[in-house]
Amino acid sequence: MATTGVSLETPKRMTRRRAETRRRVMAAAYEVFAETGIRDAPVELICERAGFTRGAFYSNFASKEELFLAIYEVEMRERAERLRAAVEEAAGRAAPGSVDEVLRKAGLLFMESLAADETWYLLNAEFRAQALRQPDLRAPVAAAERRFHETLADILHNLLDRLEMRLTVDPHSAVVAIVALYETMLERAILDELPDKADSRYLTDVLPRLFTALTTASR
Repeated sequence: MATTGVSLETPKRMTRRRAETRRRVMAAAYEVFAETGIRDAPVELICERAGFTRGAFYSNFASKEELFLAIYEVEMRERAERLRAAVEEAAGRAAPGSVDEVLRKAGLLFMESLAADETWYLLNAEFRAQALRQPDLRAPVAAAERRFHETLADILHNLLDRLEMRLTVDPHSAVVAIVALYETMLERAILDELPDKADSRYLTDVLPRLFTALTTASR
């Protein structure tokens, strides 16, 4: 069973004890969500796994949806930092303009284990479908995705600067296209039951070609 490895920073005006409670609830919730799905996850089971009462749960999160959004923020931040590190490593070894080489290396470095990525993709897909059906969830989900996309755009901008390249479209559109391709790759790998998702042609062939189409030399 994949776990999130969640680590929650202590916000202002929140005690360390309460922050630790939130961290444990989030870690337990990730495990339960992975086992049962978000909609069918019993709050009681989450509390049991975390070692707290329902009162502790509801003093920190108004609902399972709010809890998942908190997990989403942490998961996306951790993924963005891993991607930033992978891109920095790949770019540091590449010659200016060698976009294809950098993207292949960065893509392979970013790929996590099959179990962890598949689990997260399934949870994220379930929650997005839920948000599409529930108007009150759309705004917070859209805001969380926007923050993640802004971070990705910053990583992309820094990468292209180092390679002496620039985008031919606006950064937001580029990130949306890249994320859509990444999610499609995961979906196809799951449905097709590919034995080695890290070697998927989407990462080794299609992704570099997409980047090539979206970029040009800065001079």
